[in-house]
This record gives sequence, structure tokens and C-alpha cells, in this order.
Amino acid sequence: MRSARLAKAITKGSVFVRNNRTGQVILKFRTQGAKDRIFAPVPLHDQNNKDSYLNLSRLYSAEQLMASTLEDLILAQDLELGEL
Repeated sequence: MRSARLAKAITKGSVFVRNNRTGQVILKFRTQGAKDRIFAPVPLHDQNNKDSYLNLSRLYSAEQLMASTLEDLILAQDLELGEL
């Protein structure tokens, strides 16, 4: 992993992310059985709302998250990694 923050979040089981762009962002998984996930843009009035983050650790295993495009999207600043 190139992102130490993401590695730490996966280890803790608290990967909170939200869309950081004005358009949709697609998270692709390289493991079978996990469907791609589409992140809609966060409305401007929710930018300061902690509830706008989605905890991916509750939906996917650590192996699935590591075998996805999550790190690439975070490093490209398409998804924002939250620290909640």
C-alpha cells in the first residue's frame, strides 16, 4: 500500500470515505462476488456533516478493500478518506 492512512484505517476496520468530486465516482473490485459501487456527489450543504461518510469496513472485508481501486481513488483525490 502506498497510503499509510488507508492501511491504518483498514487495519482498524474504519474506512470512512465519501465522494470528493462533483460527478459520480465508481469503486471497482477485483474480487469475485463484490459488485462495483457508485458514489454520488456530496451536496454542498453536507460538506461539514460527518454522516456524509460511508463506512466501507462494514460492507466489505479487508481483503476486498485491498483488492479494489480504493487506494487509487483516494490518491487521485476522487474519494476523501475521513478520520471519524
